[in-house]
Amino acid sequence: MEYDVDGAREVLSRTPQVLRALLAGLPDEWLHGNEAPDAWSPYQVCGHLLHIEESDWLDRTRIILEHGTSRAFDPVDREAGFQKYRGWPVVDLLDRFAATRESNVAELTRLVGPAELERRGVHPSFGEVSLSQLLSAWVVHDFNHLNQVVKTMAKQYVDAVGPWREFLPVLDAP
Repeated sequence: MEYDVDGAREVLSRTPQVLRALLAGLPDEWLHGNEAPDAWSPYQVCGHLLHIEESDWLDRTRIILEHGTSRAFDPVDREAGFQKYRGWPVVDLLDRFAATRESNVAELTRLVGPAELERRGVHPSFGEVSLSQLLSAWVVHDFNHLNQVVKTMAKQYVDAVGPWREFLPVLDAP
């Protein structure tokens, strides 16, 4: 499937609602559990998503639109949101993420149409990329972290499911 501006906006607009439905009001065991010592908890994923929402996708979109390949994207600290939002109630993270995402999707609508999608920028690691690749990655980034949250939560019951584990592949997913 090719990147579609309208379809992507629809997906991006839904992520905050999905996270809220999964996480709001849950006890800390669900929010802060992880599947391995170096894996992110659902709470950390929320901090990461908010930080990236505030400092990555639209910033890089603007760099492509304003500078093209003459200026590389700034590197992003993927874990900066862990410290920046440490101690925030998860509902506050979710509220701020929802508000920031709503604003970003509105700005995306204003900035980008089909004519801009093949414009190019420079990623600090990947080199030259198109705007459609960047925006496609934004959508898949959401799916990646939704999957991560669900998988991490499911693995909290890895032993509790007993013999049903055979039919629950999410429990053995890497």
